[in-house]
Amino acid sequence: MSVLMFHSIGCENENWYRKWLSVSLDHFEAFCKFLVKENYKTVFLEEWYNTSTDPNYQSSKQVVLTFDDGYLDNWVYVYPILKKYNLKGTIFVNPEFIDDSVGVRKNLDDVWENKTTRNQLTPLGFVNWDEIKMMDNSGVIDIQSHSMSHNFYFHSNKIKDIYEGQPHLDWLAWFHKPERKPYYVTEDQKGYVAKGTPVFEFGRALELRRYFPDERLVKYATEMYSDTADTKDSASLIHKLNEKLSIYPGSYESDEDMEKRYRYEIFESKKVLENKLNKKIEYFCWPGGGYNELSVDLCIEAGYKASTASFKNKPYAKNYSDFRKIKRVSMTSFVSTSKKNYYANSSNFLVNLFKSHEGKILNKNLYRAHKLKLMLLEKFIK
Repeated sequence: MSVLMFHSIGCENENWYRKWLSVSLDHFEAFCKFLVKENYKTVFLEEWYNTSTDPNYQSSKQVVLTFDDGYLDNWVYVYPILKKYNLKGTIFVNPEFIDDSVGVRKNLDDVWENKTTRNQLTPLGFVNWDEIKMMDNSGVIDIQSHSMSHNFYFHSNKIKDIYEGQPHLDWLAWFHKPERKPYYVTEDQKGYVAKGTPVFEFGRALELRRYFPDERLVKYATEMYSDTADTKDSASLIHKLNEKLSIYPGSYESDEDMEKRYRYEIFESKKVLENKLNKKIEYFCWPGGGYNELSVDLCIEAGYKASTASFKNKPYAKNYSDFRKIKRVSMTSFVSTSKKNYYANSSNFLVNLFKSHEGKILNKNLYRAHKLKLMLLEKFIK
């Protein structure tokens, strides 16, 4: 049984740095039509788990649709479309990213009922509790855990970069204004982080021991950047900061603090969602595929039946059986090369991508040919 991974739907043309996470609305609806036409049955992870542990289960046309992060477009576009085609989906949410607004916002249902227009819909952002509850109670959507925070953290004292407002470092603002995390997609938060802030090697919250830079080093860096901002010589600043590391080495979290942080991410997200939705939360999605042996052991201790397997093919804890690993196939509207992401215009792109993952040789070759064409264009057209 295939488990498919989506994130956002219908925001590929929005003003959003991470719009490459979004699948075209046309692609998604064409894919839903394909599933219905080909008599695929969409199921929740509970049914996937039951079949995974059943030695007598025979492969059939069943598929699990999963959506990571709880983007607002999941309410605006995904939920109405799944209802329209009598399909089901699972959304993994982070409680720290849930919008604090009250009441449900307009979605495609309102467009189809002539209460608003498609252009008036606002899909960027994150879902709120009212929207989450309505979807989860519908039988169309199953809400599960994606940890509490979805944070990145520094994990070494090796300086990689200097913060100058780069979009891919937008997560730094989450530590300065955590209450604004649900709005980072729709508001400019560059001002929350001082320019010149050193950026150390970083990774996903549940795969690392956190490193804390010395605040005196950070202060020195931001002041020096302010004094030399006209030159914009980041390499020189990084060199000078590295020389200061012997004086201001920073520190690492203890074993006790690391486990406490992991427990917050894994146990608290389960508790919050169970209390809000009045149901058991039994499936966990690792943000960015980041985990280690400790976090997996804690996931088992917390009572999750299964969690997503990493695309990095990292090993699990020794006692983590295959039936506990949710191996997913990434679904995207973009073809990635070493240089950029290209939007695929064909409305059947997702269908062909799905077929290629299902082992259809023709579809695999079509995808490879598409990618090769783009790579050749990159090489010969500057």
